[in-house]
Amino acid sequence: MAQFRSNEALKRFLIQSKLVSPHDWEQTLATLRKSVFFDADDVAGIVDKLAAADLLTPLQRNRILGGEGESLLLGGYKLQYRNGSGSFARVFRAATLDGRRTVALKLLRDRWAQDPDAVRRFHREARISQRFRHPNIVPIWDIVTEGDHHFIVMEFIEGGNLRDFVRIRANVTPAESAQCVYDICSGLSYANSMGTTHRDLKLTNVLMSSDRVARLVDFGLAGADTSSKSFTSDEVHRAIEYASLERGTNAPKNDPRTDIFFAGAILYELLSSESPWPRTRDREERRLFSRYAQIRPLHTFRPDLPQSMLDITAQMLAVSPSERYQTADEVCADLQVVLKQFGVWKERSHPVVNGQVIPPEIGFHLLIVDPVEKRVEALKQYFGSRHGFKLTFCQDPHVALRQLKGRNPPAGVLLLADTTRDAVLEIFPEVQAWGRTLQTPCLAVFSEQDEELIRQTITSTRFGSTMFQPATLRDIRRHFETKSGSSVDTHDDSGQIVE
Repeated sequence: MAQFRSNEALKRFLIQSKLVSPHDWEQTLATLRKSVFFDADDVAGIVDKLAAADLLTPLQRNRILGGEGESLLLGGYKLQYRNGSGSFARVFRAATLDGRRTVALKLLRDRWAQDPDAVRRFHREARISQRFRHPNIVPIWDIVTEGDHHFIVMEFIEGGNLRDFVRIRANVTPAESAQCVYDICSGLSYANSMGTTHRDLKLTNVLMSSDRVARLVDFGLAGADTSSKSFTSDEVHRAIEYASLERGTNAPKNDPRTDIFFAGAILYELLSSESPWPRTRDREERRLFSRYAQIRPLHTFRPDLPQSMLDITAQMLAVSPSERYQTADEVCADLQVVLKQFGVWKERSHPVVNGQVIPPEIGFHLLIVDPVEKRVEALKQYFGSRHGFKLTFCQDPHVALRQLKGRNPPAGVLLLADTTRDAVLEIFPEVQAWGRTLQTPCLAVFSEQDEELIRQTITSTRFGSTMFQPATLRDIRRHFETKSGSSVDTHDDSGQIVE
């Protein structure tokens, strides 16, 4: 307990880091003081009492007792539980310091944080996935470097990975299996439209949400050159299976049909509760092409399955790429027919147009800071009437910051700073910090003549960006739609300049 030698030091850390509220601390101490064995200097005893009352998680308790309490705080987030662990990175459930937002935080292990190649690969994985906004792909909200720590902030999915789902359920129904692989292939189709393949499809890289929607994670090996000596053994193993299949069939590297094959392996296992090939960590065995070419026919496990399910699985696992489904959309089309036969098909609630997911109107709440009254009506007409934004206006940038930090913050903040430059410059670093914490896009639009000064003063971030006049309303709208994950209208509209 070298870190906290006294009750007061522990209290100061827990309250400042918002791991424990002042009220909960005082209540816990009041309970302990009633005991004749109470020792105010027994820091470990106090920590144990807080954990027993579920005020600290087991992870938080253990790190505090181990003198590693500071490691619970990263980039405005507090770690709560460890959800997964590999040789390259660990995944934690975390929350913003105010507890208002829960996220998944993927942290590069310390042993790789000193390796420039490993750090580049880690950031590359994040950049690949950060572009994606699709119901069947887990979105990445932020990429953060803080000292020697590198981590990715993602949406937290209540549920678990598909391997855990299969283990708990034991028997997954054919309808559930078809729906799951439909979701997987829907996500693959979208990624393909963005020029990306997955290259690491397996049960643990598919998350099953509490509302039974399958969502893809970890596009980290998409197009990567795994010949680097600094690749971890896990990464090399992941690459071997794809490379062995493509080499054995003379398929091009990063062939989208290879993802379809491994999605077929997931379908096979969901339907049979058996892996299509023996599991092994032996690298040479994984290089054997026969391992993937000699799969036991599914009907020998499940003769009761509808022929349509047997046929779809067989075509996804066809050894020859030319005999396999050629696109993920083709798989989805056949699975849709099967789902209709099972009576469980539901029309897609998020249609796709030109590869872009179009979510339903959600009334995006945009706070606009503009002291120029003559522009307000034009802003109301464009953002409110034409594009369905919910709008709030104020004239003072400091008021906007207070609203961003308040109980009901807006979904986005637009600061028209051509006439309030100094006030916006004063508060913008804090706006950026809160924007990142809340995952709220904030944009400041400055005068053209101030561009050189602003670029020297402000470093734009994903949730705290700058733009310069002449700026069009369309450019501003698209900025918020892109940063928030909403869609961009496919029809053309006014390029009216804010003036």
